[in-house]
Amino acid sequence: MDVKTAVRVFDVINLFAEVRQPMIYSEIARRTEIPLSSCHALLQTMVAKGYLYAPGVKAGYYPTQRLLHVARDICSEDPLTLMFQPLLATLRDTTGETAALATLAGNRVVYLDVMESRQKIRYSDEPGGFMSVTSAAGKALLGALAPTPRRKLLDSCEPLTIAPGGSFVDRATFEREIEQGIADGWHRSTGESIEDVAGLARGFLIHGEAFALVIGAPKARLLSNEQHAVQALLEVFAQIPPSLLAA
Repeated sequence: MDVKTAVRVFDVINLFAEVRQPMIYSEIARRTEIPLSSCHALLQTMVAKGYLYAPGVKAGYYPTQRLLHVARDICSEDPLTLMFQPLLATLRDTTGETAALATLAGNRVVYLDVMESRQKIRYSDEPGGFMSVTSAAGKALLGALAPTPRRKLLDSCEPLTIAPGGSFVDRATFEREIEQGIADGWHRSTGESIEDVAGLARGFLIHGEAFALVIGAPKARLLSNEQHAVQALLEVFAQIPPSLLAA
C-alpha cells in the first residue's frame, strides 16, 4: 500500500527531473495531481528541509544541491552495487551489450545498477528503471523464488501483460518458460517486454531475496550472439562469492 505523502514527494522530485526548470506551485499541483493546499504545504516542508528553494520572486521552486549530495553519499556506500559493479563491467565488456543488476519491487522488476553498452545502437535504461515481470529479468527473478512465493507474486500480476497497455500473456505458457529457464540455468526474452529488445538473465538469491544479472540488447544482435552471451553471463555469475549466495 502506498503512503500518499511519500508518493507525492517522489512525484515532485521526478517532475523536476523531467522538466528541469523552476515551476510555480500551481503548475506542480496540476502536473502531479496534488490538491493545491496539500501541494503548497508539501513544497514549504521541502523548502524547510533544504531540498527546494525559490530562485526569484514569482519564479517558483527548484531543487537545491542537497538532493544531489545526499544521494551521492548514500549511493557511494551501497555495499551490494559496489560489489557488483566490477562484475557488470566485465559482463558489458565481454558481450559488448548493456549489463544490469535487477531485483523485485512488488510485482515489477527494478534495476539497481546499469552499465550501458558502448555501442551506438544499444539498450538503454538507468538505475531505478522498471521492467515487466515478463522480461528476461522478471523470469529469472521469479525462477529464483521457491514455488509458493512465485505463485503468490504471479497471482498479484494477473492478468499478465507484456507491458502497460500491452497484450495478455498466457500464464501457463509463461510458467513453462520460467521452468525451462530454471532447468537451463538462464532465462531469455525475445521482444516480449520491449519490442525489438532481447534479454538474457541469471537469477539467484541473496539472503532470501531474488536478484538477477541481466543482458539487454537489440534483438537481432543479441540472438545472433546468444551462445557467447550466455557463456559470458554464466561465467560472471560464477564470480559471485559463494558466501553471498549461501542461504
